[in-house]
Amino acid sequence: MIAPLEFVRPEAFWLLVLIVPLLYWSVRGERKRARGWEALGRESRPPKEKTFEWLGALVLLVVALAQPRWGGILGQGLSAGHDVVLLIDVSRSMGARDAVPTRLGVAVETARGLVRALGREPGSRAAIVAFAGRGRVRCPLTANLGAVDDALKTLRPGDVQPGGTDLGAALEVAADAFDDVPHAEGRTVVLFSDGEDHAETWPSAVERLRSAGVIVHTIAIGDADEGEKVPAGRGSEPLIYNGEPVISRRVDTSLEAIGKGTGGAFLKLGLASADLGKLYVERIAPAARRERQGRYPPERVERYSWFVLGALVCVVTASWPRRRLWAGRWSLIGLLLLVALGANPPKETSGDPLEEGRAAYSQGNWQGALAAFERARTRDPSNPVAMYDVAATLYRLERFADAQALYQEARRRASPALRMKIDYALGNTALALGDPGAAIRHYDACLASGGPSGSLVAVARDAETNRRFAEEILRKRPPKENEPEDGRNPRGKSRDKSDDGTPRKNQSDTQDQSPAPEGALPPGSRQGGDRGKNSRPRG
Repeated sequence: MIAPLEFVRPEAFWLLVLIVPLLYWSVRGERKRARGWEALGRESRPPKEKTFEWLGALVLLVVALAQPRWGGILGQGLSAGHDVVLLIDVSRSMGARDAVPTRLGVAVETARGLVRALGREPGSRAAIVAFAGRGRVRCPLTANLGAVDDALKTLRPGDVQPGGTDLGAALEVAADAFDDVPHAEGRTVVLFSDGEDHAETWPSAVERLRSAGVIVHTIAIGDADEGEKVPAGRGSEPLIYNGEPVISRRVDTSLEAIGKGTGGAFLKLGLASADLGKLYVERIAPAARRERQGRYPPERVERYSWFVLGALVCVVTASWPRRRLWAGRWSLIGLLLLVALGANPPKETSGDPLEEGRAAYSQGNWQGALAAFERARTRDPSNPVAMYDVAATLYRLERFADAQALYQEARRRASPALRMKIDYALGNTALALGDPGAAIRHYDACLASGGPSGSLVAVARDAETNRRFAEEILRKRPPKENEPEDGRNPRGKSRDKSDDGTPRKNQSDTQDQSPAPEGALPPGSRQGGDRGKNSRPRG
């Protein structure tokens, strides 16, 4: 979307008042010359003094002084994509079978359709928060939407304890699930629930989300009229309270107020799943984009040079000899072209393949980024930064085995700071390859790298989050042969800790002079916040 015209210094237009008497004087002079020419008996028109060209030049210079701007792209400078947190009710009432197969089953199937729609936008990320009496992150914010889909399939009624339903606590956890890296398409929470709320604490959470520019869309599931018995477990026996089976009915009041309070949509899904692709395209994505655009106004481009150029055209026209006006027309056109090129020179590329790759990567152009990073690697085959960048792009292209091999090669040559990032990336790659035990070991190596500072704080925080996610995956399946159940190393330590349980400090330098480009940390994790000046490579 193109930004509208604006003026940085509109007060400069007051100078146009001075031009009014000059315009009057020019018109009066033209009339006097015409009468004098007629009195001489001349049939032709009197020669023009070209005063209007000079006045036009003055008007254009005044407009240039007002510093006009237009043509900036909304969302410029932000990473591409849309961040969505799927907030899904897994309380026991979501096991009710008034929906087919269950309320939770309908929520999961609908959410999977939403993830598919999200996947059509490059750079978009999603997270899953399951909740009952409190919220729990089941999948951190990630661009690996396949992992999101897999995590959705694991949700079961009653998985989160304590039981009951607390929409406020769930919304608080959803707000924390976003990271500090804003994306151009905005942030959204999509809440799936039957609407029963036992705490009524959601107003403060809604205020927090609204202040942060997060839009919440609510999806109501279940029968609002007759209700349904709540199952006690996976069997068909109902949950009994005071000798009577517990009946659950869909409640729309809180869900509708939450959606309205953040500018989101409220959808009564009822008893059957639906494809939210159309709702995403028509309502969810545009609403988030408008909110983001309001918070990040466009960097409009200065256009005063065009008005200076117009003034120059007027001056040249007014000064050009009358007898050679046509003969010098081509010279005038050539002069104007030279001035135009000087006023708005074409943007030159840096010629640095790492910079070119970083630009392509930030736009979601993985193939273009890979080609540029490969050129950088060809120029300097021993450069660990180029290896790391190629591996990160291979991860985006889902060539996980190739990415893992290149990460390991880069690690052998990397500085301590880059090695910490590579350990984190190896953990994400191991998760993508289905080896949570190896992922935990890599995350432990990342966390044992010493006391991170600056941009590395975000890496350590994300490694901690992803380690918990890997542990949860590992607990839900039997361990492989010779693999410890908690993913720790054979020595029995999950991290490099001292005797008092605190992490040992690594005295090596944690600042790397040439880290990978912004966004090059692979998906499968929450990317951290401001990574500081070291988030970009140096040529």
